[in-house]
Amino acid sequence: MGFQFRLCLFLLCFGPAWLGAVEVVEGPRVEVAGTSATVSWKTDVPAGATVRFGLNESLLNRRAEAEAVSTLHQVRLDGLKPGARYFYSVGTARRPLREGSFLAVPGAAAGAARAPRAAAAPPAAARPAAGEAKPAGPAAAPPARQTWGAVATLRDHYERHGRDFAATSSEDYAAQAWHFLQRAKAEGLPAKLDPDGTLRVWDHKTRAFAAYNRNGLAKTYFKPDSPGYFDRQPGRPVRLKPDATPDGR
Repeated sequence: MGFQFRLCLFLLCFGPAWLGAVEVVEGPRVEVAGTSATVSWKTDVPAGATVRFGLNESLLNRRAEAEAVSTLHQVRLDGLKPGARYFYSVGTARRPLREGSFLAVPGAAAGAARAPRAAAAPPAAARPAAGEAKPAGPAAAPPARQTWGAVATLRDHYERHGRDFAATSSEDYAAQAWHFLQRAKAEGLPAKLDPDGTLRVWDHKTRAFAAYNRNGLAKTYFKPDSPGYFDRQPGRPVRLKPDATPDGR
């Protein structure tokens, strides 16, 4: 009986990773706060969570783990060197699944950085498709420091998601996120609002998703792998345009 119990425990904790069946379906995302950071991601099956990280991309010599076996993972990294760029991988104890990097900047927790409200800028038209002429004059987006909530996280978001929108730089990526919100308001795209003021917006045609804080500053902007990603997000549905239908169509 003791052997069977240990075998069941092993399969529960390490079975998916051992079989090579674990896949990352969302994330990873990094929130930096002082000399610590929290890495979060989601897997398709329950598994253990391990983050390997370090200052050298080819030598991830530090490691942090979560105690619980789950599909939703959050691992805290402590003792970071302020201002340094860290490279990391997320996965199970046996197998890294995805890699990334982030900048360890004190006070860079999501929402910690404050800037003027993006709504104070002149109204803008919809962001043009990749390859089209970029807006100019009054339609141009304000600088990223005025549209991105936690500026210290912008580079990491751009490196992970900029290719989704053919962004040429972190500044261009932030501008596209700002334009997406303006278009969402003009067209009445599907949106959800959290009690903490987080606004999540979805475009079913382009599969673009973005989240903004209560000041209208961008928190993230990307194209989820899962078609039902927006439906699973928390918050109550809201209409950004009074005459729009609930699904924005």
